[in-house]
Amino acid sequence: MRVWKVIIYFVLILGQNILAQTKEICILDLTSKNSETTKGNLFSLEHILKSAGFSYSITDSVDLAIKSKIVLPTSNIEQTTFSQTERDSIRSFISKGGILIATNIKDTTLFDCFGVSATSFNSNRFFIRFSTNYDPGIFKLFDEPYEKEICLGDTADFISTIGTRAFTLTTADTLAQYETGEVAMAYNNYNFGHVYLLGTQYKEVILRPQVKADYRASRVHSNYFEAGQDVYVFFMDGVLKKHLPYVVSKHGAPCNFKAALIISHDVDATTSMEMFDDYASWEKANNINSSYMVTTHYMHDKVAKNFYDGYEEDILRVSQMGHDIQTHSVSHMPDFDNESIVPIGNIGNNRYNYQPYYNGTVSSNVTVFGEAEVSKDLLQNIIHKDVTCFRPGYLAYNDFLINVLDSLGYKFSSSVSANVVMSHFPYFSHANLSMNGRLTDVLEIPNTISDVFGDSPVTEGNYLSKVEEWKNTFFKCYNNSTSSVLLIHPTRYYKLYAQQLLVHAIPQDVVITNLSDYGNYWLNRDAITFTTAVNADTLNIYLNKTLSELNEKVSFVAHNGKDFAKIRVVDSGLNEINFTQSVYETNDVILYNSCERPSYNQYSITEKPQISEVYIYPNPSFDNNAKLHFEIMEESEVSMEVSDLSGKIIFSSAEETTFNLGSYDLDLIGIPVYNGVFIVKIKIGQEKYYLKWVVGE
Repeated sequence: MRVWKVIIYFVLILGQNILAQTKEICILDLTSKNSETTKGNLFSLEHILKSAGFSYSITDSVDLAIKSKIVLPTSNIEQTTFSQTERDSIRSFISKGGILIATNIKDTTLFDCFGVSATSFNSNRFFIRFSTNYDPGIFKLFDEPYEKEICLGDTADFISTIGTRAFTLTTADTLAQYETGEVAMAYNNYNFGHVYLLGTQYKEVILRPQVKADYRASRVHSNYFEAGQDVYVFFMDGVLKKHLPYVVSKHGAPCNFKAALIISHDVDATTSMEMFDDYASWEKANNINSSYMVTTHYMHDKVAKNFYDGYEEDILRVSQMGHDIQTHSVSHMPDFDNESIVPIGNIGNNRYNYQPYYNGTVSSNVTVFGEAEVSKDLLQNIIHKDVTCFRPGYLAYNDFLINVLDSLGYKFSSSVSANVVMSHFPYFSHANLSMNGRLTDVLEIPNTISDVFGDSPVTEGNYLSKVEEWKNTFFKCYNNSTSSVLLIHPTRYYKLYAQQLLVHAIPQDVVITNLSDYGNYWLNRDAITFTTAVNADTLNIYLNKTLSELNEKVSFVAHNGKDFAKIRVVDSGLNEINFTQSVYETNDVILYNSCERPSYNQYSITEKPQISEVYIYPNPSFDNNAKLHFEIMEESEVSMEVSDLSGKIIFSSAEETTFNLGSYDLDLIGIPVYNGVFIVKIKIGQEKYYLKWVVGE
């Protein structure tokens, strides 16, 4: 029996290897053929497909690529890119029903396949406007103004931007135009096949914004919605699903939720240190685990006094509540992004040999290694857990930051605004913040919304309108099934109330998580590949991982999966995985592990901090079994005194005890009372309460 299992195993593995070479989607890597010095286009195209959740193969062989249904060349098709034999193969592939999605066709011998007669290249085009009415299926997610038209550069600061190519059409149709009226994207039906043509290289619209070299293409910078990168993910998703009716993709949110809200807090001031455990208590009471990015500012300078020493127990207590403790640097310097002031430095730093200082004008003794290494070690020694995510002060992004994080074993960075990089998808960062930098293992998770509003800061008088801005941006992301990172500095009570209002507004198909949990989910999602095969009325999905290697929150969507009687998911150990299956949108089926969504409304706070429901129960009480109940809306000092009716004090708490925001029930068993009536005086903060307590047999 074991022999037969081995034989079956090798047959299936062989079948999977064949499928791996002939997946429906294939990237044709032209890096070598075009003598490109970097793999920026390959990375960018992979980022698009991975963000959309598709599995694909990669080859530099035209013969292997055209065995797939859809072929995506990585970069320009130059006059010299293909041999005549390869051109003939590509022409035949399209003519017989293949789909080619290409950028910048320059090979005139293939113009007829693309339905064009000429092309024009320059660097003076600044906008692309999509013809979203041409095919509502392809442009399904293009429903916002900044999706329907994207920007390639700031016309106020630049006279030129990225190089783009326009096309003169013969038989092709227009899918997008530049502001000049020239064609930026086209579609052509060639015999039985289909050709899509883009006038922008992938690296110019994906990698360039990620390394902040995009000619300031972002039109907004805080608490809005800019999707200049993401539209390419949406477009590719629409095209592939149009031509692959039963394509499978990895879902873009945990389990079967449509999106996630990722809550993070920057603890970077004395007021933050004094309040962040209140935020943590409210979140814990509502089944929320968020990320607290702690600044370990152990020096006195012009940034702030030492607000790290003395708060170690608070940091540990928040960690023990189940929250995610991560680092927000040591010094929180405003000029951290100035490499002439803040060099990369060297490894081997500790609190005693690393003494950064800011004099009110410029920083000194600051290095990137020092900030990331010392803060990580200090926090790990407190919480006894790995610190894996870094966020610089002010989101000041040093060119060497990713190099250092990669060297120190960080898994995640949350150092950029989603609006600035024009993407709400995580991505792997490049070293030196450079188009030519090496690809690292550090996953960037962009920040979507925050309590920083540029020239219009959030205040107690306007925070309700700021919540509406949060909600507006959140729902734009939600409609695209992309997740949102919320960043709040826990310095004021009204900001906690604002957070509650946002939490109360999210739909039931949104789950709340933290940076680490979401990052680990995304890393696992990224590493999963699969092949599919249809056998009669069954759709089979073969994974490259064993069941034990899968993050339980990773899920899959089978496009038009309702057309099958059965959908099977098989891991690499040939074990069938019993995913829950349900309808997702119209005819799709989502396959997932059931994840229970907690209630996020267990404990509500009011707009103004107040103390509520102070009482003793049961009252009368017997056998000295009473409890004191009180609810507080901010961290408070609490003391208690018990006296009889003659005024004699029979109990007094030795000192005030600090309680965080929350609901409490304190045992009164240890108080030496007897049968009779007593007066209990409770002091909570500056408020005093007098309760009558009846004690019986």
